Amino acid sequence: MFDIKEEFKINYNKLSKNFHKLQRKFHPDMNIKIFNNKNIKNKSAEINIAYRILKNPIKRVEYIIKINCNKKLYEKNVCNKKFLLYYFEINKKIEKLEKKNKNKIKIKKILEKIKKKQKKYYKKIEIYIKKKKWEKSKNILIKIKFLNKILKKKML
Repeated sequence: MFDIKEEFKINYNKLSKNFHKLQRKFHPDMNIKIFNNKNIKNKSAEINIAYRILKNPIKRVEYIIKINCNKKLYEKNVCNKKFLLYYFEINKKIEKLEKKNKNKIKIKKILEKIKKKQKKYYKKIEIYIKKKKWEKSKNILIKIKFLNKILKKKML
């Protein structure tokens, strides 16, 4: 649809350029003559959904895994015990620092470490996707999503 390769790392400029080109062609407001055509409306909505998925790295990985592996693996949401313990410890540490209403610098440092860890996971997932190692990709994706929960919660 967007004329980009099915891989984790994408060219965002090309994605955006192709998105706008497709929307000029299929968006109902741009095609007033065919506005009542239900297929055009559906195509425009489909383009929007696909663009949002590809633009978001987590959703993009989920989609790549979904189309390339079996349903059982795709629906698997189990994380290893060691990582879960790490996740709970980090949450606990941040909550403790927040209760004291101090140490904003310490919280910021923890969040920076999480971002670094997340970047490392994105690099791993890129490699696994290239090698078509879907189970490893899924396991890393689960970790990224957990880390993302911490970051989203603390950025609010």
